[in-house]
Amino acid sequence: MKYYVVLLVAIVVVVAASGVYIYYESRGDQKQQNGSHVYLGAVYVGGTKYVDSISAKVSFQDGSNLKGNVYYVILSIWDSNKSYDQLGIASLYGSFYSTYSYTSMVNGTIQYHYSKRGWFPISQGDYVISMSARDGMVTFTFANRSYTAFTGGNYFIMSQNEPIGNHSYAGFTIYEEIYNFSKIFPGISYNFSDVQYSSSNFTGYVTDWYLFSHNVSNYTSYVYIRSGAVNLYNSPSLTLKIDVQNLTTPANLKVSDLNITVPRNGQYSVNLLRGNYTLYIVSSNQNKSLKVDLRTNDTQVSITA
Repeated sequence: MKYYVVLLVAIVVVVAASGVYIYYESRGDQKQQNGSHVYLGAVYVGGTKYVDSISAKVSFQDGSNLKGNVYYVILSIWDSNKSYDQLGIASLYGSFYSTYSYTSMVNGTIQYHYSKRGWFPISQGDYVISMSARDGMVTFTFANRSYTAFTGGNYFIMSQNEPIGNHSYAGFTIYEEIYNFSKIFPGISYNFSDVQYSSSNFTGYVTDWYLFSHNVSNYTSYVYIRSGAVNLYNSPSLTLKIDVQNLTTPANLKVSDLNITVPRNGQYSVNLLRGNYTLYIVSSNQNKSLKVDLRTNDTQVSITA
């Protein structure tokens, strides 16, 4: 296992290849088996928890998707009946859709049940997604639209690996998956943030993530993980430069759901997805917000006491 860590204003940039893997069986016509199959994202590495629901914010902005290919960006978790439950975004032959799936065991083989040809169309923007398990039913919710399926599961299992029969599979994950991969990633990136879990006894944010990948070590793509946010970068990220002057104490910043603390005075930078951001600044001398348009070039803002 090989990995590199670069620290940019407390943003951890990880480029790696991981030995963790996930297993797939039949998904019918929605997944094409010709060509290479790759996936890239983050796997949960915290302690095992048994929870009733999980949720996240997911956003994607401008860019180009894989026309003529099948492409997924999904939040995935096992439930108590060993169904692998997934919710997220599908790019099917040039169009974007919400998508969900769950599994069952047939003669010892994992079989997928999924939203054929996408659940409903979506466009670039910001969404809230969630899954809940109760009384053998899992409810998938994307942008306030829900679908409930019988999986036999009464709760979800937050774990790094899940034993199924004689195999061990990746557990709670956020990742993108591409079929018919031809060494070119889609020119679009995704930001997952505020990943939460809840049960009758506790709630919390998921912050324990590590790189999760397969067949992508030779290609340029990145997973940025910080404070519970997981960013999947397929197109080059842009840099927000922060120029801090005349502050008597460190400043706490919040940019795109990432909390950053910078020492007083100096220049700092953070890599972000293309898009419009609000930079919140809190210090002993001031409390204000700045609008930042990070689209085609590096953007620099100044913070002066």
